Amino acid sequence: MKRIDFLAIPLIATMLLAPTVLADDVTVSATVSGYITATFNYAAVSYGSLSAGTSNNAAPNQLNGVYNVTVDANNNYKVQAYGLNFTDGGGHEFYINNLKMDSNATAGNLAVGSAVALTEVAQTIETNILPAVTTHYHGYWLSIPAGQYGAAYSSTVTETYSLV
Repeated sequence: MKRIDFLAIPLIATMLLAPTVLADDVTVSATVSGYITATFNYAAVSYGSLSAGTSNNAAPNQLNGVYNVTVDANNNYKVQAYGLNFTDGGGHEFYINNLKMDSNATAGNLAVGSAVALTEVAQTIETNILPAVTTHYHGYWLSIPAGQYGAAYSSTVTETYSLV
């Protein structure tokens, strides 16, 4: 005589009557926005008194890191700068390209040989800086044209940090 196990019959019936379940892959995507903030620790660069006809005068104490920017970014970034011609407000001026700027992750590596002469159009000073670089140093070198009229001159320089 055959033995029928009554516990197995409901299980087999449930398996036969259960609906078929299908699975499909679903793509999930998100875009993470890039961001950058730059906080300058200085608002002015003062050379004091310079002589006409001198070249590449370094800004005071720049190799000590006094001109630095704290950066927070999640992508590579770049530094650009441009300026207005120097003027004394009395009709005398000299060109902004007499001012050179360098930037570096280390103050001691700032060099006039790497510096870029500014113009009235944005110049790239450095690019593809890694987001891990959170302190950035600036160096400035100013040349005074020979025979320049003796006066106190100033310029406005705009420096921009932006994502690459």
